[in-house]
Amino acid sequence: MDGPIQREVGYQNSIPVEKKWISSKGNEISIIIPPTVYPPREDTNLIDKCISLIGDGKGKKLLEIGCGTGVVSISAAFNGWDVVACDINPLAVASTIGNAIENNVEIKVYEEGVGDHNKSNKQLENIFNSEAPFDLIIWNLPYLEPINENEIRLGPLEDAGLLDNDGEKGWGELLISLLEEKPRMLKNSGAVYLIHTNNIRGNMLQSNWRLAGWATRTIEEYELGDGERITCFSAWRPFQGTHIEWHDEIESTNRFLLDKERKIGQCIIARKQTSGRGQRDREWITNKGDFAGSWNLDPNIVSGNQGNFQLSAALSVVDSICALTKTPLASSHWTNCKQIKELGINLQWPNDVWNRDGKIAGCLIEGRQFGGKQKIVLGIGVNITSQQINKLPIASINDVITNKELNLEEYAKILNCSISSLYENHELVPNINDYTNSIWNLMSNHLSPGKFAISDSGMKLNVCGLSSQGELICHDGKFIEIITDSYTRKWSD
Repeated sequence: MDGPIQREVGYQNSIPVEKKWISSKGNEISIIIPPTVYPPREDTNLIDKCISLIGDGKGKKLLEIGCGTGVVSISAAFNGWDVVACDINPLAVASTIGNAIENNVEIKVYEEGVGDHNKSNKQLENIFNSEAPFDLIIWNLPYLEPINENEIRLGPLEDAGLLDNDGEKGWGELLISLLEEKPRMLKNSGAVYLIHTNNIRGNMLQSNWRLAGWATRTIEEYELGDGERITCFSAWRPFQGTHIEWHDEIESTNRFLLDKERKIGQCIIARKQTSGRGQRDREWITNKGDFAGSWNLDPNIVSGNQGNFQLSAALSVVDSICALTKTPLASSHWTNCKQIKELGINLQWPNDVWNRDGKIAGCLIEGRQFGGKQKIVLGIGVNITSQQINKLPIASINDVITNKELNLEEYAKILNCSISSLYENHELVPNINDYTNSIWNLMSNHLSPGKFAISDSGMKLNVCGLSSQGELICHDGKFIEIITDSYTRKWSD
Protein backbone atom coordinates (compact mmCIF):
# COMPACT_ATOMS: atom_id res chain seq x y z
CA MET A 1 0.00 0.00 0.00
CA ASP A 2 1.21 3.48 -0.77
CA GLY A 3 1.38 6.24 1.82
CA PRO A 4 -2.06 7.85 1.49
CA ILE A 5 -3.90 4.49 1.48
CA GLN A 6 -1.90 3.23 4.44
CA ARG A 7 -2.63 6.46 6.30
CA GLU A 8 -6.36 6.13 5.62
CA VAL A 9 -6.50 2.48 6.67
CA GLY A 10 -4.79 3.41 9.91
CA TYR A 11 -7.19 6.31 10.33
CA GLN A 12 -10.10 3.84 10.40
CA ASN A 13 -9.01 2.78 13.88
CA SER A 14 -9.87 6.24 15.21
CA ILE A 15 -12.91 6.50 17.48
CA PRO A 16 -16.00 7.90 15.70
CA VAL A 17 -17.19 11.31 16.90
CA GLU A 18 -20.63 11.70 18.45
CA LYS A 19 -22.32 15.09 18.40
CA LYS A 20 -25.60 17.00 18.25
CA TRP A 21 -26.32 19.07 15.15
CA ILE A 22 -29.04 21.74 15.04
CA SER A 23 -30.82 22.19 11.71
CA SER A 24 -31.95 25.56 10.34
CA LYS A 25 -35.47 24.70 11.54
CA GLY A 26 -34.19 24.08 15.07
CA ASN A 27 -34.36 20.28 14.98
CA GLU A 28 -31.71 18.59 17.14
CA ILE A 29 -30.14 15.70 15.23
CA SER A 30 -27.89 13.15 16.95
CA ILE A 31 -25.12 11.86 14.69
CA ILE A 32 -22.07 9.62 14.72
CA ILE A 33 -19.22 10.66 12.40
CA PRO A 34 -16.84 7.83 11.39
CA PRO A 35 -13.31 8.60 10.16
CA THR A 36 -13.08 9.83 6.50
CA VAL A 37 -16.76 10.93 6.54
CA TYR A 38 -17.27 14.64 5.95
CA PRO A 39 -18.59 16.26 9.15
CA PRO A 40 -21.24 19.02 9.25
CA ARG A 41 -19.60 22.40 8.55
CA GLU A 42 -20.59 25.85 7.30
CA ASP A 43 -21.44 24.56 3.82
CA THR A 44 -23.68 21.86 5.38
CA ASN A 45 -25.54 24.54 7.32
CA LEU A 46 -25.85 26.69 4.19
CA ILE A 47 -27.51 24.09 1.97
CA ASP A 48 -29.82 23.02 4.81
CA LYS A 49 -30.88 26.64 5.30
CA CYS A 50 -31.52 27.14 1.57
CA ILE A 51 -33.76 24.06 1.42
CA SER A 52 -35.70 25.34 4.43
CA LEU A 53 -36.47 28.60 2.57
CA ILE A 54 -38.90 26.79 0.25
CA GLY A 55 -40.89 25.36 3.14
CA ASP A 56 -42.28 21.90 3.80
CA GLY A 57 -41.45 19.24 1.22
CA LYS A 58 -45.04 17.93 1.24
CA GLY A 59 -43.94 14.50 0.06
CA LYS A 60 -41.86 15.75 -2.85
CA LYS A 61 -38.86 13.60 -3.70
CA LEU A 62 -35.33 14.79 -2.87
CA LEU A 63 -31.98 13.26 -3.81
CA GLU A 64 -28.87 14.21 -1.88
CA ILE A 65 -25.61 13.40 -3.67
CA GLY A 66 -22.62 13.05 -1.34
CA CYS A 67 -24.67 12.69 1.83
CA GLY A 68 -21.75 12.27 4.27
CA THR A 69 -23.20 11.90 7.76
CA GLY A 70 -26.72 12.31 6.39
CA VAL A 71 -27.65 15.37 8.48
CA VAL A 72 -29.06 17.35 5.52
CA SER A 73 -31.08 14.35 4.34
CA ILE A 74 -32.37 13.76 7.89
CA SER A 75 -33.29 17.43 8.23
CA ALA A 76 -35.15 17.30 4.90
CA ALA A 77 -37.00 14.14 5.99
CA PHE A 78 -38.05 15.92 9.20
CA ASN A 79 -39.48 18.67 6.98
CA GLY A 80 -41.68 16.50 4.80
CA TRP A 81 -39.41 15.43 1.94
CA ASP A 82 -39.30 11.87 0.59
CA VAL A 83 -35.51 11.47 0.72
CA VAL A 84 -33.05 9.34 -1.22
CA ALA A 85 -29.33 9.77 -0.44
CA CYS A 86 -26.09 8.44 -1.87
CA ASP A 87 -22.34 8.57 -1.36
CA ILE A 88 -19.36 6.75 -2.87
CA ASN A 89 -17.79 6.37 0.57
CA PRO A 90 -19.20 3.15 2.13
CA LEU A 91 -18.60 4.56 5.62
CA ALA A 92 -20.73 7.60 4.72
CA VAL A 93 -23.50 5.27 3.53
CA ALA A 94 -23.32 3.33 6.81
CA SER A 95 -23.23 6.60 8.76
CA THR A 96 -26.32 8.00 7.01
CA ILE A 97 -28.27 4.76 7.50
CA GLY A 98 -27.35 4.55 11.18
CA ASN A 99 -27.97 8.24 11.87
CA ALA A 100 -31.35 8.10 10.14
CA ILE A 101 -32.39 5.14 12.30
CA GLU A 102 -31.13 6.92 15.43
CA ASN A 103 -33.32 9.94 14.58
CA ASN A 104 -36.38 7.88 13.60
CA VAL A 105 -36.60 8.98 9.96
CA GLU A 106 -36.81 6.84 6.83
CA ILE A 107 -34.20 7.46 4.12
CA LYS A 108 -33.19 5.22 1.22
CA VAL A 109 -29.39 5.21 0.91
CA TYR A 110 -27.26 3.97 -2.01
CA GLU A 111 -23.51 3.53 -2.45
CA GLU A 112 -23.32 5.46 -5.73
CA GLY A 113 -22.25 8.82 -7.07
CA VAL A 114 -21.70 10.99 -10.11
CA GLY A 115 -18.74 9.61 -12.04
CA ASP A 116 -16.48 10.93 -14.74
CA HIS A 117 -17.62 9.57 -18.12
CA ASN A 118 -13.98 8.79 -18.92
CA LYS A 119 -13.74 6.50 -15.90
CA SER A 120 -15.65 3.41 -14.81
CA ASN A 121 -17.64 5.03 -12.00
CA LYS A 122 -21.32 4.23 -11.71
CA GLN A 123 -23.54 7.07 -12.86
CA LEU A 124 -26.30 6.73 -10.23
CA GLU A 125 -27.56 3.70 -12.18
CA ASN A 126 -29.51 2.02 -9.38
CA ILE A 127 -30.98 5.32 -8.21
CA PHE A 128 -32.01 6.22 -11.75
CA ASN A 129 -33.62 2.83 -12.39
CA SER A 130 -35.38 2.57 -9.02
CA GLU A 131 -36.04 6.08 -7.69
CA ALA A 132 -36.13 8.74 -10.47
CA PRO A 133 -37.53 11.27 -11.17
CA PHE A 134 -36.77 13.75 -8.38
CA ASP A 135 -38.26 17.13 -7.56
CA LEU A 136 -35.04 18.40 -5.99
CA ILE A 137 -31.42 17.25 -6.36
CA ILE A 138 -28.89 18.70 -3.90
CA TRP A 139 -25.12 18.38 -3.78
CA ASN A 140 -22.58 20.03 -1.52
CA LEU A 141 -19.91 19.76 -4.20
CA PRO A 142 -16.36 18.68 -3.30
CA TYR A 143 -14.79 21.97 -4.32
CA LEU A 144 -11.18 22.03 -3.12
CA GLU A 145 -8.62 22.42 -5.92
CA PRO A 146 -7.33 19.08 -7.29
CA ILE A 147 -3.91 18.17 -5.88
CA ASN A 148 -0.82 18.30 -8.11
CA GLU A 149 1.12 15.10 -8.62
CA ASN A 150 4.01 16.20 -6.40
CA GLU A 151 1.79 17.23 -3.49
CA ILE A 152 0.95 15.03 -0.50
CA ARG A 153 -2.43 13.40 -1.11
CA LEU A 154 -5.16 12.56 1.34
CA GLY A 155 -6.53 9.04 1.39
CA PRO A 156 -8.85 8.06 -1.52
CA LEU A 157 -12.04 8.32 0.53
CA GLU A 158 -11.05 11.74 1.89
CA ASP A 159 -10.09 12.86 -1.62
CA ALA A 160 -13.54 11.86 -2.90
CA GLY A 161 -15.30 13.92 -0.26
CA LEU A 162 -13.21 17.08 -0.50
CA LEU A 163 -11.53 17.46 -3.90
CA ASP A 164 -13.01 18.64 -7.18
CA ASN A 165 -12.65 16.36 -10.18
CA ASP A 166 -9.19 16.67 -11.72
CA GLY A 167 -10.43 16.27 -15.30
CA GLU A 168 -11.43 18.96 -17.79
CA LYS A 169 -14.84 19.25 -16.13
CA GLY A 170 -15.50 19.76 -12.44
CA TRP A 171 -18.20 17.85 -10.56
CA GLY A 172 -20.74 20.62 -11.22
CA GLU A 173 -20.24 20.35 -14.99
CA LEU A 174 -20.32 16.54 -14.83
CA LEU A 175 -23.75 16.77 -13.20
CA ILE A 176 -24.95 18.78 -16.23
CA SER A 177 -23.71 15.95 -18.48
CA LEU A 178 -25.52 13.38 -16.36
CA LEU A 179 -28.81 15.28 -16.49
CA GLU A 180 -28.48 15.64 -20.26
CA GLU A 181 -27.77 11.93 -20.57
CA LYS A 182 -30.60 11.00 -18.17
CA PRO A 183 -33.17 13.81 -18.37
CA ARG A 184 -35.71 11.71 -16.44
CA MET A 185 -33.49 11.98 -13.35
CA LEU A 186 -35.07 15.41 -12.61
CA LYS A 187 -38.73 16.28 -13.11
CA ASN A 188 -39.41 19.01 -15.69
CA SER A 189 -40.61 21.21 -12.84
CA GLY A 190 -37.69 20.23 -10.60
CA ALA A 191 -34.60 22.10 -9.42
CA VAL A 192 -30.98 21.48 -8.46
CA TYR A 193 -29.17 23.05 -5.49
CA LEU A 194 -25.36 23.16 -5.54
CA ILE A 195 -22.71 24.54 -3.17
CA HIS A 196 -19.47 25.95 -4.58
CA THR A 197 -16.61 28.14 -3.46
CA ASN A 198 -15.33 31.30 -5.15
CA ASN A 199 -12.35 29.74 -6.90
CA ILE A 200 -12.03 29.89 -10.69
CA ARG A 201 -14.20 26.82 -11.34
CA GLY A 202 -16.78 27.82 -8.76
CA ASN A 203 -17.18 31.34 -10.11
CA MET A 204 -17.74 29.95 -13.62
CA LEU A 205 -20.24 27.28 -12.60
CA GLN A 206 -23.44 29.30 -13.09
CA SER A 207 -22.21 30.57 -16.48
CA ASN A 208 -21.64 26.97 -17.58
CA TRP A 209 -25.14 25.94 -16.48
CA ARG A 210 -26.62 28.90 -18.40
CA LEU A 211 -24.71 27.91 -21.55
CA ALA A 212 -26.15 24.41 -21.16
CA GLY A 213 -29.70 25.83 -21.20
CA TRP A 214 -30.48 26.11 -17.49
CA ALA A 215 -31.72 29.06 -15.47
CA THR A 216 -29.69 29.73 -12.32
CA ARG A 217 -30.08 31.91 -9.23
CA THR A 218 -27.85 32.53 -6.23
CA ILE A 219 -29.86 31.72 -3.11
CA GLU A 220 -27.49 32.56 -0.28
CA GLU A 221 -23.78 32.94 0.53
CA TYR A 222 -21.50 32.54 3.52
CA GLU A 223 -18.17 34.27 4.10
CA LEU A 224 -15.57 31.87 5.49
CA GLY A 225 -12.89 34.52 5.96
CA ASP A 226 -9.61 35.29 4.16
CA GLY A 227 -11.58 36.10 1.04
CA GLU A 228 -13.21 32.66 0.69
CA ARG A 229 -16.93 32.62 0.08
CA ILE A 230 -19.25 29.64 -0.37
CA THR A 231 -22.42 29.98 -2.41
CA CYS A 232 -25.58 27.95 -2.77
CA PHE A 233 -27.30 28.41 -6.12
CA SER A 234 -30.26 26.79 -7.80
CA ALA A 235 -30.63 25.60 -11.39
CA TRP A 236 -33.79 24.66 -13.29
CA ARG A 237 -35.18 24.32 -16.79
CA PRO A 238 -36.51 27.78 -17.71
CA PHE A 239 -40.23 28.55 -17.95
CA GLN A 240 -41.53 24.98 -18.04
CA GLY A 241 -44.68 24.56 -20.10
CA THR A 242 -43.53 27.13 -22.67
CA HIS A 243 -41.37 27.13 -25.76
CA ILE A 244 -39.89 30.12 -27.57
CA GLU A 245 -42.43 31.22 -30.17
CA TRP A 246 -40.81 32.42 -33.40
CA HIS A 247 -42.43 34.78 -35.92
CA ASP A 248 -41.02 35.84 -39.27
CA GLU A 249 -42.41 39.37 -38.94
CA ILE A 250 -44.23 41.31 -36.20
CA GLU A 251 -44.85 45.03 -35.82
CA SER A 252 -43.99 45.00 -32.10
CA THR A 253 -43.35 41.96 -29.92
CA ASN A 254 -44.53 43.86 -26.83
CA ARG A 255 -47.78 44.89 -28.46
CA PHE A 256 -48.28 41.34 -29.75
CA LEU A 257 -48.02 39.87 -26.23
CA LEU A 258 -50.22 42.59 -24.73
CA ASP A 259 -52.93 41.77 -27.27
CA LYS A 260 -52.68 37.96 -27.15
CA GLU A 261 -53.28 35.34 -24.47
CA ARG A 262 -50.08 33.53 -23.60
CA LYS A 263 -48.79 31.62 -20.57
CA ILE A 264 -46.62 33.29 -17.95
CA GLY A 265 -43.03 33.00 -19.15
CA GLN A 266 -43.91 32.80 -22.84
CA CYS A 267 -41.25 34.36 -25.05
CA ILE A 268 -42.13 35.79 -28.47
CA ILE A 269 -39.32 36.54 -30.95
CA ALA A 270 -39.62 38.31 -34.29
CA ARG A 271 -37.04 37.69 -36.96
CA LYS A 272 -38.16 41.04 -38.33
CA GLN A 273 -39.77 43.74 -36.18
CA THR A 274 -41.21 46.60 -38.23
CA SER A 275 -42.41 48.98 -35.50
CA GLY A 276 -40.19 48.32 -32.50
CA ARG A 277 -40.33 50.90 -29.72
CA GLY A 278 -38.19 52.11 -26.88
CA GLN A 279 -39.19 54.45 -24.07
CA ARG A 280 -41.74 57.16 -24.93
CA ASP A 281 -42.43 55.43 -28.26
CA ARG A 282 -38.94 56.14 -29.53
CA GLU A 283 -38.16 54.01 -32.57
CA TRP A 284 -36.12 50.83 -32.08
CA ILE A 285 -34.76 49.59 -35.40
CA THR A 286 -34.05 45.88 -35.67
CA ASN A 287 -31.55 44.75 -38.27
CA LYS A 288 -31.53 41.30 -39.85
CA GLY A 289 -30.09 38.80 -37.38
CA ASP A 290 -30.64 41.03 -34.33
CA PHE A 291 -32.75 40.02 -31.34
CA ALA A 292 -36.24 41.48 -30.84
CA GLY A 293 -38.30 39.61 -28.26
CA SER A 294 -40.74 39.93 -25.38
CA TRP A 295 -41.76 37.90 -22.34
CA ASN A 296 -45.14 37.62 -20.64
CA LEU A 297 -44.14 37.85 -16.97
CA ASP A 298 -45.88 37.32 -13.66
CA PRO A 299 -47.22 40.76 -12.60
CA ASN A 300 -46.63 39.86 -8.95
CA ILE A 301 -42.87 40.13 -9.41
CA VAL A 302 -43.06 43.85 -10.17
CA SER A 303 -44.83 44.83 -6.94
CA GLY A 304 -44.74 48.52 -7.81
CA ASN A 305 -40.95 48.48 -8.23
CA GLN A 306 -40.69 49.12 -11.95
CA GLY A 307 -37.33 50.89 -11.67
CA ASN A 308 -35.43 47.89 -10.33
CA PHE A 309 -37.44 45.59 -12.57
CA GLN A 310 -36.17 47.42 -15.65
CA LEU A 311 -32.57 47.60 -14.42
CA SER A 312 -32.66 43.87 -13.73
CA ALA A 313 -33.74 43.29 -17.34
CA ALA A 314 -30.60 45.07 -18.52
CA LEU A 315 -28.61 42.97 -16.05
CA SER A 316 -30.04 39.82 -17.64
CA VAL A 317 -28.58 40.94 -20.99
CA VAL A 318 -25.20 41.47 -19.31
CA ASP A 319 -25.48 37.95 -17.83
CA SER A 320 -26.02 36.54 -21.32
CA ILE A 321 -22.84 38.28 -22.48
CA CYS A 322 -20.99 36.92 -19.44
CA ALA A 323 -21.97 33.36 -20.34
CA LEU A 324 -21.00 33.82 -23.99
CA THR A 325 -17.63 35.32 -23.13
CA LYS A 326 -17.01 32.62 -20.50
CA THR A 327 -16.83 35.02 -17.58
CA PRO A 328 -18.62 34.72 -14.19
CA LEU A 329 -22.22 35.97 -14.10
CA ALA A 330 -22.62 39.57 -13.00
CA SER A 331 -25.87 38.76 -11.18
CA SER A 332 -24.41 35.93 -9.10
CA HIS A 333 -22.17 38.29 -7.09
CA TRP A 334 -21.16 41.91 -7.54
CA THR A 335 -17.44 41.04 -7.45
CA ASN A 336 -17.94 39.11 -10.70
CA CYS A 337 -18.66 42.40 -12.52
CA LYS A 338 -14.94 43.15 -12.73
CA GLN A 339 -14.20 40.78 -15.62
CA ILE A 340 -17.13 41.83 -17.81
CA LYS A 341 -16.35 45.51 -17.11
CA GLU A 342 -12.85 44.90 -18.43
CA LEU A 343 -14.51 44.05 -21.77
CA GLY A 344 -16.09 47.52 -21.70
CA ILE A 345 -19.63 46.39 -20.82
CA ASN A 346 -21.68 48.77 -18.65
CA LEU A 347 -25.25 49.70 -17.76
CA GLN A 348 -26.66 53.12 -18.52
CA TRP A 349 -29.57 54.09 -16.34
CA PRO A 350 -32.38 53.14 -16.52
CA ASN A 351 -32.43 50.30 -19.05
CA ASP A 352 -29.58 50.22 -21.58
CA VAL A 353 -26.51 48.04 -22.08
CA TRP A 354 -23.49 49.67 -23.72
CA ASN A 355 -19.89 48.90 -24.47
CA ARG A 356 -17.11 51.38 -25.26
CA ASP A 357 -18.37 51.92 -28.82
CA GLY A 358 -22.11 52.28 -28.36
CA LYS A 359 -25.44 50.84 -27.36
CA ILE A 360 -25.87 47.07 -27.42
CA ALA A 361 -29.34 46.58 -25.92
CA GLY A 362 -32.41 48.32 -24.51
CA CYS A 363 -35.38 47.14 -22.44
CA LEU A 364 -38.99 48.26 -22.25
CA ILE A 365 -41.64 47.27 -19.68
CA GLU A 366 -45.30 47.74 -20.50
CA GLY A 367 -48.45 46.81 -18.65
CA ARG A 368 -52.15 46.55 -19.32
CA GLN A 369 -55.11 46.22 -16.98
CA PHE A 370 -57.91 43.78 -17.82
CA GLY A 371 -60.63 44.30 -15.25
CA GLY A 372 -59.03 43.10 -12.04
CA LYS A 373 -56.14 41.43 -13.84
CA GLN A 374 -52.84 42.98 -14.85
CA LYS A 375 -50.52 41.93 -17.64
CA ILE A 376 -46.80 42.77 -17.59
CA VAL A 377 -44.65 42.43 -20.69
CA LEU A 378 -40.89 42.85 -20.94
CA GLY A 379 -39.43 43.65 -24.34
CA ILE A 380 -35.71 43.52 -25.11
CA GLY A 381 -33.85 44.51 -28.25
CA VAL A 382 -30.25 43.36 -28.66
CA ASN A 383 -27.82 44.15 -31.45
CA ILE A 384 -26.16 40.91 -32.44
CA THR A 385 -24.63 42.35 -35.61
CA SER A 386 -23.11 45.86 -35.63
CA GLN A 387 -24.52 48.46 -38.01
CA GLN A 388 -24.55 52.23 -37.75
CA ILE A 389 -28.04 53.74 -38.01
CA ASN A 390 -28.82 57.43 -38.27
CA LYS A 391 -25.33 58.21 -36.91
CA LEU A 392 -26.25 56.73 -33.51
CA PRO A 393 -23.41 54.97 -31.64
CA ILE A 394 -24.34 51.31 -32.10
CA ALA A 395 -22.41 48.28 -30.87
CA SER A 396 -23.17 44.56 -30.89
CA ILE A 397 -22.56 41.38 -28.96
CA ASN A 398 -20.42 40.09 -31.81
CA ASP A 399 -18.11 43.04 -31.17
CA VAL A 400 -17.46 41.59 -27.71
CA ILE A 401 -17.36 37.90 -28.60
CA THR A 402 -14.20 37.58 -30.63
CA ASN A 403 -13.87 33.81 -30.87
CA LYS A 404 -17.08 33.05 -32.82
CA GLU A 405 -20.01 34.51 -34.75
CA LEU A 406 -23.17 34.34 -32.65
CA ASN A 407 -26.46 33.49 -34.34
CA LEU A 408 -29.95 34.58 -33.32
CA GLU A 409 -31.22 31.13 -32.28
CA GLU A 410 -28.25 30.47 -30.03
CA TYR A 411 -28.54 33.85 -28.37
CA ALA A 412 -32.30 33.54 -27.85
CA LYS A 413 -31.81 30.34 -25.84
CA ILE A 414 -29.21 31.92 -23.54
CA LEU A 415 -31.15 35.15 -22.99
CA ASN A 416 -34.31 33.18 -22.22
CA CYS A 417 -32.33 31.39 -19.48
CA SER A 418 -31.18 34.76 -18.11
CA ILE A 419 -34.71 36.20 -18.01
CA SER A 420 -36.00 33.09 -16.26
CA SER A 421 -33.11 33.30 -13.78
CA LEU A 422 -33.98 36.80 -12.65
CA TYR A 423 -37.77 36.80 -13.01
CA GLU A 424 -39.37 33.35 -12.91
CA ASN A 425 -41.46 32.44 -9.89
CA HIS A 426 -40.44 28.82 -9.36
CA GLU A 427 -42.03 26.72 -6.64
CA LEU A 428 -38.70 25.22 -5.56
CA VAL A 429 -36.53 28.34 -5.87
CA PRO A 430 -36.64 31.30 -3.45
CA ASN A 431 -37.29 34.66 -5.10
CA ILE A 432 -34.27 36.97 -4.97
CA ASN A 433 -35.11 40.45 -6.23
CA ASP A 434 -32.21 42.61 -5.05
CA TYR A 435 -29.38 42.89 -7.56
CA THR A 436 -28.56 46.49 -6.61
CA ASN A 437 -24.86 45.88 -5.89
CA SER A 438 -24.25 44.25 -9.28
CA ILE A 439 -26.30 46.89 -11.13
CA TRP A 440 -24.52 49.76 -9.39
CA ASN A 441 -21.13 48.20 -10.07
CA LEU A 442 -21.91 47.97 -13.79
CA MET A 443 -23.32 51.52 -13.85
CA SER A 444 -20.14 52.85 -12.25
CA ASN A 445 -18.22 51.77 -15.34
CA HIS A 446 -20.22 54.37 -17.26
CA LEU A 447 -20.19 57.03 -14.54
CA SER A 448 -16.54 56.79 -13.48
CA PRO A 449 -15.14 58.93 -16.34
CA GLY A 450 -16.95 61.88 -14.72
CA LYS A 451 -20.52 61.83 -16.00
CA PHE A 452 -22.93 64.28 -14.38
CA ALA A 453 -26.71 64.34 -14.40
CA ILE A 454 -28.18 67.79 -15.08
CA SER A 455 -30.88 68.93 -12.66
CA ASP A 456 -34.03 70.74 -13.75
CA SER A 457 -32.34 73.99 -12.73
CA GLY A 458 -29.25 73.21 -14.82
CA MET A 459 -26.98 72.16 -11.92
CA LYS A 460 -24.44 69.37 -12.34
CA LEU A 461 -25.28 66.45 -10.06
CA ASN A 462 -22.91 63.71 -8.95
CA VAL A 463 -24.59 60.30 -9.04
CA CYS A 464 -23.74 58.54 -5.79
CA GLY A 465 -26.08 55.55 -5.60
CA LEU A 466 -29.35 53.78 -6.37
CA SER A 467 -32.47 53.80 -4.21
CA SER A 468 -34.42 50.65 -3.38
CA GLN A 469 -36.77 51.63 -6.21
CA GLY A 470 -34.01 51.92 -8.80
CA GLU A 471 -33.94 55.73 -8.70
CA LEU A 472 -30.72 57.73 -8.99
CA ILE A 473 -29.43 59.25 -5.75
CA CYS A 474 -27.54 62.43 -6.62
CA HIS A 475 -26.05 65.43 -4.85
CA ASP A 476 -24.93 68.90 -5.90
CA GLY A 477 -22.37 69.31 -3.14
CA LYS A 478 -24.94 70.46 -0.59
CA PHE A 479 -28.22 68.61 -1.05
CA ILE A 480 -29.42 65.16 -2.07
CA GLU A 481 -31.68 64.94 -5.09
CA ILE A 482 -33.56 61.82 -6.24
CA ILE A 483 -33.98 61.45 -9.99
CA THR A 484 -36.95 59.39 -11.11
CA ASP A 485 -37.55 60.69 -14.65
CA SER A 486 -35.22 59.17 -17.22
CA TYR A 487 -37.00 60.40 -20.30
CA THR A 488 -35.91 64.04 -20.25
CA ARG A 489 -32.77 63.68 -18.16
CA LYS A 490 -29.65 65.21 -19.68
CA TRP A 491 -26.06 64.17 -18.99
CA SER A 492 -22.82 66.06 -19.09
CA ASP A 493 -19.12 65.11 -18.93
